[in-house]
Amino acid sequence: MKKYPMESIRNFALVGANGSGKTSIAEAMLFNAGVTNRLGKVEEGNTVMDFDKDEIEKKMSISLSVANLEWNKIKHNIVDTPGYSDFKGDLISSLRAVETALITINPVSGIEVMTEQAIKYADSIKCCKAIIINKIDKENAKFNEIIEELSNICEQVVVPVLIPIGLGDKFSGVMNSIIKKAYKGGKEINIPEELQQDVDNWHEKVVEAAAESDDSLMEKYFDQGSLSESEINFGLKKSIIQCNAIPVFCCSATQNIGVKETMNLINHFFPSPKDISEILVTKNGEAESINLGNYDKKLGYVVKSLSEPNFGEIAIVRMYANSLTTGDEIEITEKRAKDKIGQIYYICGRSREETTEISAGDIGGLVKLRNATTSLSITEKGEAIIVKPISFPEPVYWKTIKALSQADEDKIGAALSKITDEDPTINFGMNTETNENIVSGQGEIQIGIVQKRLKNRYNVATKLTEPKIPYKETITGKADAKYRHKKQSGGHGQYGEVYIKISPRELGTGFEFVNSIVGGAIPSKFIPAVEKGIVETMKNGILANYPVVDICVELYDGTFHEVDSSELSFKLAAHHALKDGFMRANPILLEPIHKIQIVVPTENMGDVMGDISSRRGKILGMSQEDNKQVINAEMPLSELYSYHTSLKSLTQGKGYFTQKFAYYQKLPNDLAQKVIEESKRGK
Repeated sequence: MKKYPMESIRNFALVGANGSGKTSIAEAMLFNAGVTNRLGKVEEGNTVMDFDKDEIEKKMSISLSVANLEWNKIKHNIVDTPGYSDFKGDLISSLRAVETALITINPVSGIEVMTEQAIKYADSIKCCKAIIINKIDKENAKFNEIIEELSNICEQVVVPVLIPIGLGDKFSGVMNSIIKKAYKGGKEINIPEELQQDVDNWHEKVVEAAAESDDSLMEKYFDQGSLSESEINFGLKKSIIQCNAIPVFCCSATQNIGVKETMNLINHFFPSPKDISEILVTKNGEAESINLGNYDKKLGYVVKSLSEPNFGEIAIVRMYANSLTTGDEIEITEKRAKDKIGQIYYICGRSREETTEISAGDIGGLVKLRNATTSLSITEKGEAIIVKPISFPEPVYWKTIKALSQADEDKIGAALSKITDEDPTINFGMNTETNENIVSGQGEIQIGIVQKRLKNRYNVATKLTEPKIPYKETITGKADAKYRHKKQSGGHGQYGEVYIKISPRELGTGFEFVNSIVGGAIPSKFIPAVEKGIVETMKNGILANYPVVDICVELYDGTFHEVDSSELSFKLAAHHALKDGFMRANPILLEPIHKIQIVVPTENMGDVMGDISSRRGKILGMSQEDNKQVINAEMPLSELYSYHTSLKSLTQGKGYFTQKFAYYQKLPNDLAQKVIEESKRGK
C-alpha cells in the first residue's frame, strides 16, 4: 500500500448505539471503494468488521476493528466500535486515535443512551463530531425530529448537510444543502419541488455556521447576506475543526443510498491529521499540550491490543508524530518498558497487508510486541510522554470466577491478564478479604464474553457466582479481658498471661495497639508477640470470620514464667483474651457503602427511586441534565451487585450508573444475624 501524506488521510470512528448500523456503514464504504466486491450483512455474519466468532454468533460488534480504503485519492481509516454499553471501553479508546467521531443514529429509535455518551466522550476530549442518520429507509424513520432533538442536547450548532428525499420506503436519494443539489442512484437530479424550501432553509443554516467560524466571513455575510461556495466550504470545515459545528448526513447503508455522497463530504470536511496539530499529553506527570508539527520524535498510541489465533498478539497503533518502521526501538511510557518493532501491517478487518512503516497520522498493526497493550503510549527512550491519558469507567458488574479444575486454576490468572490487556474496563484480581478471584466490568454480556473466551482461546473452563460481601467487624462498647495460657507436657511448658482493655475507634481510623506495661510485668521481648497475636486474630475475625477494624487494644498487665514463657505462649494468650473481650464489647458487622450516580429518563424516576429505597439506598440529591434526571445516592454493596440488571429492566435499557466506594457503616441487626448464622454454618 502506498504512503499517504498527512493531509490526505481521514481518521474517523463509527460510534453510537447498538443497532444503528455502524458496521453496515463501514461495509458500504468498503464496497464503494472497491475493497470488497459484495455488500456483507451483519445478519448473515459475512461483514469485514465483525469477523470474530462471538460477533457472528451474536450478530453485533463486540470488539473495536479497523479498515482502510482510498476514496478519490484520500485514505480513510475507519474504526468501527461496539454500540452496546458493556463495551464502551472501545468507544473511549477509539476517540483518542481519530480526528472525528462519526456518530450513527437509528432514525426509528432516535437518540439513545450510547448516542448521548458518544457525544459526551467526544466533547470531553475535544474530538470533532459528525452525525450520520442511517436506516432512513426503515418504517417510522424520522429526520427533522432527530435534528431538533440533537440541537437540544448538543452544545454545538447542528447542521444538516445531506437531507433525505423521502422517508421509510419512499427514501430514494439525498440532497446536499451546501451546494443545493440532489442525487439519486449516483446521478444528479432536480430537487423535488416540495423539498426546495427545506433545502433553502438548511442552506441558510450551513452559511451561518460557516460565517461564525471566521471574522472576515462573518463581516461579508452581514454585508452581503451570502457567501461563495468556496467560502462556505472553508468556513464550515473550520467550524467543524473548532468543534463549533456538527454536520449531519443521512443514508441507508444496506441499500447503499447516500453513502457515496457521505464519503465525498468526509474528504471535504473531516479534518486531516495535519489539521489537528495540538494534542494533550502528560510529560513527567505534568499535563501539557504539544504541537505535533514541531515535535521531532516518535509518538504513537495503542488503540487496541488483540490476541489473534493465527497472528498472536497484535497492537493497532495510531502514529501522531514521525514514522514507525521495522527494527525501531520504542518505549512504552506507562510501563517504562522497551520493545522492538517487528512486522508491520495495514489492517482491514481480518485481512492484513504487510508494510515496513506506519507514517505520521496513519493507523496500522504491530505484531509480537511484549508490552504494547490497549490505551498505552509509544515513545522514544526517555521521553516519558503519555498521549491523551484515559480515565476508563469503574466497574458496575461483578462476579466471582473460579476454574472448574485445579489444573485450570493455575492458568486462569495468565489468561485473564491477556483479556484485560485488550479491554481495560475489565478488572480481575484477588479480594484478599473474601479470598475470591473477582472479575468485573461494564455488564453481564461483557463478563459472559470473558468467560467464553477463556474457554475458546485458552481452554480454561470456569464458573461465575455472586461475590461475597467484604464485611468487617468492630465494636461499639468497651471491655476488659484477661487470659492465662498455661500448658505442661513434660520438659519446658507454656505460660503467658495478658490483661487488655478493648475500646472502639472512629470508623476508618484503623487499629491501635497501646503498650502500658510498667515494672516488667511482661518482659519487653514478648510484647511484639502479644501484638502479633491480636493482629492475626483480627485478620481472621471473631464474630463472623470477617476482619476486625477500628479498635484500640491496650496491654496494661500480665504475668510470665522465667522458664516456660515464650513468644508462642503470649501470642496465644493475646488471641484468647481478644476473642473474649471483643464478644463482650457490643460487636457489630460493618458493610461497604458505595456512592452511585444514576442517569435515567424522567418517566422512569418514580420506579427507580422506589427501587433505590427497597435496596436500603439513600438518595442524596437530584438534578436535570438535558432530557434526563441525575440521581446521586448511596447504596450498600450487597444491593449493588444486582443493580445493573435491575436498572436496565426498570428503564428499558435507557438508564445507566457509575459507582465508587464511599465508606463502611453498621449492618442492620436482622441482616447481621443472618450473616453470622451463615458464617457458623460454613465453618
